[in-house]
Amino acid sequence: MTMNGSQQVGTDVTATMIAALAQLLNRDAATIDANSRLFEDLGIDSTGVLELLMQLEAELDVEFDAETLEPNDFETVGALAAYVAKEAAA
Repeated sequence: MTMNGSQQVGTDVTATMIAALAQLLNRDAATIDANSRLFEDLGIDSTGVLELLMQLEAELDVEFDAETLEPNDFETVGALAAYVAKEAAA
């Protein structure tokens, strides 16, 4: 089974996001997955979210529009990765 382009982008974004979160939160990347809840499980705060988004913008060469971000985009690592992948593909 092969991945199509959008699935590959999503996988790459998720891996990049997990690595960025591990660095930001000073924890092992193995403890973070797509189902990890940003606020409840990882304890990230609003400042941490901004730092994460800025780091992802730099690493993925994409710019996020705060107007298009919705609260549900921050539910889990996977939800935010899906938003980032969508923005990167736009």
